[in-house]
Amino acid sequence: MRRWLYDNLGLKLLSLLLAALLWAVVLGEQKVEVTVNVPVRLDVPQRLFVVNDPADTLEVRLRGPKTLVTSVTAREISVGDWPVTLVEGENTIPIREGLLRVPRGVQVVDVSPRRVRVVLERAVEREVEISPRVEGSPPDGYVVRQVTANPPRVRMVGPASELARITRVRTLPISVMGQKAPFATRALLEPPGRLVRVEDDVTIIVQVDIEQKKP
Repeated sequence: MRRWLYDNLGLKLLSLLLAALLWAVVLGEQKVEVTVNVPVRLDVPQRLFVVNDPADTLEVRLRGPKTLVTSVTAREISVGDWPVTLVEGENTIPIREGLLRVPRGVQVVDVSPRRVRVVLERAVEREVEISPRVEGSPPDGYVVRQVTANPPRVRMVGPASELARITRVRTLPISVMGQKAPFATRALLEPPGRLVRVEDDVTIIVQVDIEQKKP
């Protein structure tokens, strides 16, 4: 151990001296301010949905030696533990400079916004009727008699307020142009809502009954 310590002692001392000089130059350098946008990552509890549009970035103003501060990226800035635990309802998260961790030698001067508002709603499940949507018309002399979906309903999950407004979910358009006989086809659903999703992993088959008009 002692031998390793004294091997190339001159070079090691020179390296330490150069590092100290470089650090002294950095500390004595002109200090400037820059702004970095840092993503906000919320730890939302399971079975809760964010139903408002909270700030997704923090505008962080940094101050420090020009060489250091101008090279800082958003990935080098981390947010410590949130000062509040998110629960159902309205949450207000205060943002303070001390919440942010930045590289050594760099100072957080300001952060905006000063608070982040997060509104959470509990998730609910409900069965919703599937409404097949057809477009176009069969040839002259033919008519669409009935359109049915199998399964007729689908289970959905989402925030209570949004799911309560959904009475049915439509399929993407199914064309009956040129059709003269009954047919079945696989159908996809229209997006039911911003935060609502289909819980069931099922294949939806739409049956279209077409027949010739009676004289």
